[in-house]
Amino acid sequence: MVFLLILTTLVRTKPLGERPKKPCVLAVTHLGGFEPLFVTRASGHWRGWALYSLDRPTAFVRFLCRAFWRFGVTQHPQRKNTVNKRTLKEAVQHLKRGGSLMVFPEGDKFWERKLYRGAALLAKRAGVPLVPVGLENALVYEPGEEGLPLWRGFPRALWRTLKKRWVAVHFGNPILPDPSLPEDEDVDRMMKELAQAFGEFFGRFYGLPGPVWLSPKRGG
Repeated sequence: MVFLLILTTLVRTKPLGERPKKPCVLAVTHLGGFEPLFVTRASGHWRGWALYSLDRPTAFVRFLCRAFWRFGVTQHPQRKNTVNKRTLKEAVQHLKRGGSLMVFPEGDKFWERKLYRGAALLAKRAGVPLVPVGLENALVYEPGEEGLPLWRGFPRALWRTLKKRWVAVHFGNPILPDPSLPEDEDVDRMMKELAQAFGEFFGRFYGLPGPVWLSPKRGG
């Protein structure tokens, strides 16, 4: 919490758009580091949690992620069905109790330009809004930078972030679940809307093409 306050003070945080009210799922663009800190400051959701990857290279990093973000998911083929199902259930309960949750729909590899449906699935099952969130002037990893060991990557990312001087957090229009639609159909609809919002964020803020939602109806 102390680091969050210091960083988001040294690098001024500008919230733009209507601040989302709890409960909600915050679907956040993820191209570098420290996005959760700026989103926490801009939203005012000081007790918000996040989905994070359990597939981190060191036990220390996994410990930090668990301490700060709580809900871990994995792509490990032998573990993901059990772990992710349990995490999804716990996250939905958190949202139904009035909480908020950050999700990074591109996962850890934004350059693959894929969106995963977890954010919309959580919003659908909890019956809460899905809010697109884009960060302007935030850190973007350079090729290979995301794979650096912590002792090299963290100071480098911190220094590059401090030089930014400001980061704007844009809250898009909430995407609401439709109770009349079956889950798969509604998640597909919500993800299409999220992909459109992310495409606008990527184009305006980074000059990059946005990530793509591969609709099951298209064979994705």
